[in-house]
Amino acid sequence: MSTPFSRCRQAISNALRYAFNLFLPATCPACQAPLPPSEPLAFCAPCYAKMPWWNTAKILPPQLPPAIASFAAPCLYEEPLRSAILHLKFHRGLPYAPPLAKLLLPHLPTTPMLIIPVPSHPSRTRQRHYNHVLAMARYLAEHSHHSVHPTALKRLRKETPQASKTRAARLKLPASAFAANRAIVEDKAILLLDDIYTTGATARACALALRKAGAASVHVRTLAYTPPR
Repeated sequence: MSTPFSRCRQAISNALRYAFNLFLPATCPACQAPLPPSEPLAFCAPCYAKMPWWNTAKILPPQLPPAIASFAAPCLYEEPLRSAILHLKFHRGLPYAPPLAKLLLPHLPTTPMLIIPVPSHPSRTRQRHYNHVLAMARYLAEHSHHSVHPTALKRLRKETPQASKTRAARLKLPASAFAANRAIVEDKAILLLDDIYTTGATARACALALRKAGAASVHVRTLAYTPPR
């Protein structure tokens, strides 16, 4: 069981690790190749040239449930973006949150909204030591006319990671897995942020919880989209 001392020690460790990473040479989020100073693309040139931009004229968007008003993503979940997202999520890749979030800026709604990151279960956040989606949300709020609230939506149930489930199992995620704070979201247009949209089950469950708490509308944005095979 964690204690106040152990949580404080972990928080200090996380802060020191993040500060140390800031002084490391910049590297490409996908292949970890060193980047020249002030690289405007935030990726190395070879990886950026292979970026799997989503052409919605060739691969159609998913059919959205009624609870979701709109959905957009800059890329498909393919290499080299796939490696970049995995580095962000599982390899202490918090410094990669800004360059990846930057890809989303052209796809944000023009009307000001409240950005809410899809939450992880608290135990998973403690295990990972940071919330990568919240880090991206904060970058987007700093560089747009949108605001962010980190705790307006909570995950109530610890689920098996979606990546390890079949498509049919993912679709069974219930809306009761999440709860939204009515005092924060009521009558607000919500920009729900996540890293990947596959079946849309997580986005749907979150959107239902937000609408139940009185949100006026829910618009989903992710880094990548995985179309049905």
